[in-house]
Amino acid sequence: MKRSALLPLLPLLPALLAACTTTTPVHVDETNPCHFSVAALQFRDTPPEQASCLLRHVDKWGKVQAQRAVLPPPLAQLIGQPTGELNAQLRRYVAEQGYSGADVGGDLSAPLSHANGGDAAAPGAHYFVIHDTSSPWLGDAHAFPPNGAASLNALQQFVGPNAVAHVFVNRLGETVLGHDFSEPWRATKFETRTIGQPAKGLFIHIELLQPRRRDPSGSAKNDAIAPTPGFTTAQYEKLALLYAAASSRSGTWLIPAFHADLDQGLEDAHDDPQNFEMQSFVDALTALRERL
Repeated sequence: MKRSALLPLLPLLPALLAACTTTTPVHVDETNPCHFSVAALQFRDTPPEQASCLLRHVDKWGKVQAQRAVLPPPLAQLIGQPTGELNAQLRRYVAEQGYSGADVGGDLSAPLSHANGGDAAAPGAHYFVIHDTSSPWLGDAHAFPPNGAASLNALQQFVGPNAVAHVFVNRLGETVLGHDFSEPWRATKFETRTIGQPAKGLFIHIELLQPRRRDPSGSAKNDAIAPTPGFTTAQYEKLALLYAAASSRSGTWLIPAFHADLDQGLEDAHDDPQNFEMQSFVDALTALRERL
């Protein structure tokens, strides 16, 4: 093109350049204090350090504690390390226990999802996100039903093509599969609003059923009151199995995270999981590894 032909376009050059610039942020440090890099598709620091940021305790009303979590050594020493013979050990264990693939997130021989909507060239999933369902909502009830109550353990309501997580675990430790761990999925505002498509497939999502009640000091529809303890022994045991299963399919122990820690700072961020006991999870994981 001749120089004279370019002259009419010069006033439009700034707008043209802006249009050609990607809208994907290079980083989102201002949104999440754990500092996620879109270019690297991971948070800052070593895997155990990332986990200590992403597992900060979540208080009532979704207030995430400022200080990093002190991870029990058995967990801190695993995160980011190769899983070795774990996959073969789990296959034997699952067969012995009579579990199906659906009980552990899908076929243990299949790979995990890949980021960017399943792009094989993108990194595989390496974050394991722990949620609670905050349901059923019991309104102004004065107490929670027993953990064995049918109303607290109905799982089929959560399944379907748009299931919000990969696996759901009820108060009895029973599971239902929403999506195989190989299926790219997003379940947090951080993934959908902040990162966008590159995040799809980078995170594995587990929902623990947890009932909630209304706090009289809050709005008419708030669900701020969770049971104490927040989860049952059976839920921690199944969560440990799912964490091991997902990690074994990765070949590396995944980085655990809480939903609220990912969404921290975003409008209408979630408050889960409430009353999560890290030591109970680690004890269940240690016991599982000893049985394998």
